[in-house]
Amino acid sequence: MAIFISLWGVIIFSFGLFMMLAPAHFTDQIVRFSHQRYFHYIEIISRLVLGSVLLLDAHNTSSPLVFEVIGNLLFIIAIILVFMTEKYHKKFALWSASYCVKAFRPAGLCAIIFGLWTVYVSYY
Repeated sequence: MAIFISLWGVIIFSFGLFMMLAPAHFTDQIVRFSHQRYFHYIEIISRLVLGSVLLLDAHNTSSPLVFEVIGNLLFIIAIILVFMTEKYHKKFALWSASYCVKAFRPAGLCAIIFGLWTVYVSYY
């Protein structure tokens, strides 16, 4: 059993539910978080930690290749964020929060499905 991957699935499911039920509030939270001093560093560190967890625990799932690909993508995104700098990362977060608000409901549905699938494959 891949407990950390299933926990990640529950978190993805929760974010998806939040995106579907309150997309405007979700946008507000993105904007609010992007104004925090630690925003850029938390984004980088969380991607590195999550990428490591997915890579180390992928073999305990019934779809290891999916989690290996996602783990590697998270590492690549973390490296891009390092070179993007805090200023441009914040600008991108603010732009995406305002521009993509209409896409949050369908994205939330996808996140709910993916979160449930992640929990399922981490047990079987």
